[in-house]
Amino acid sequence: MRTQDLVSRLAGRAGPIERNAVARRLNRALMAGLAGNAVLLVTLYGIDTNMPEQMLTAMFWIRLAFPLAIMAAALRLAERLARPGAALGLAWTAAIVPTILMLLVAAVILFATPSAYRLRWTLGATWAATTANAVLLSLPSLAAVMHAMKGLAPTRLAVAGAGAGLLAGAQGLLVYSVYCADMPATFWSVWHVLAVLVTMAIGAGLAPGYLRW
Repeated sequence: MRTQDLVSRLAGRAGPIERNAVARRLNRALMAGLAGNAVLLVTLYGIDTNMPEQMLTAMFWIRLAFPLAIMAAALRLAERLARPGAALGLAWTAAIVPTILMLLVAAVILFATPSAYRLRWTLGATWAATTANAVLLSLPSLAAVMHAMKGLAPTRLAVAGAGAGLLAGAQGLLVYSVYCADMPATFWSVWHVLAVLVTMAIGAGLAPGYLRW
């Protein structure tokens, strides 16, 4: 078959494109990922009985605001990365700003903390478990977002995978932040950011093979 014949045949089968198709596809993936994250959380860790008390504290809502801000920016970034040749503009900047602000706040708090407590407040006793749990709870969302992107048309595969990992990591943090006990901001801000970076690295590593057309 000649190339022109193939192009004509494909063009003849083209139908109307659903309005906001990319955004809707990614939103469906986020809903599926959130459900998977929640099921995984309850299966592995159960339900935190201290939840009503935590919801009355300001730190609980601050912990939720951080992943929500990243999710809002990362969703826009993922929409652009799912389209071939779409300009990213300030999408990466908007996605990174919440992380920079949170680390700056943590640095200010840490600077005001007596030196004898700085290392203890930052490392704690569970930093590795906190990071690993947040990454683990991001995996259902990462699988859902990567599957959604595979049905679209990303061309910058590793970058698209990193964007998917950023979005999934933020959603995993959202679920984990609802569950985890109260802790110093200098602790969770650092290790939650690390969890998102690890999830981004996983997405970037898997994307060239999984998202290839």
